[in-house]
Amino acid sequence: MNAPQVVHVGIDGAVATITLDSQHNRNALSRQLLAELHDALDAAEAAEARAIVLTHRGPAFCAGADLKERSSQGSTESDSNPFVDALVRLMDTARPTIAAVKGAVRAGGIGLMAACDLVVVDESTTFALTEVRIGVAPAIISVPILRRVAPS
Repeated sequence: MNAPQVVHVGIDGAVATITLDSQHNRNALSRQLLAELHDALDAAEAAEARAIVLTHRGPAFCAGADLKERSSQGSTESDSNPFVDALVRLMDTARPTIAAVKGAVRAGGIGLMAACDLVVVDESTTFALTEVRIGVAPAIISVPILRRVAPS
């Protein structure tokens, strides 16, 4: 049985809208979500979209890594590569990328959001680097975050 799709892409004219829709785990960065995000970015490129909007369904934009998946299936060093690749793709695409965010943004979700060119948030949006509570540096997402906050 196939798992339900957790990333949707819609093309409206020149704009591709990519929607994270894995509400059961607060849009955590599971292997499935990352694979479908790459497929959605491919679809946006194939449709020759002139802009990409990254948004979500549910109360959280993204909860960061899917820790339940990692603990149940084990993790390898290569697990971070699809996430790193997604960050690079969002940062390097010639198309303007816009994150439309409302709700909770945690850990890797901050990196995903920061990798976009423009971020639009609701005033109720909250942010947290949850890795630091367990003594882990948010190293993977540092590049897109520093791109946002470091002086030019």
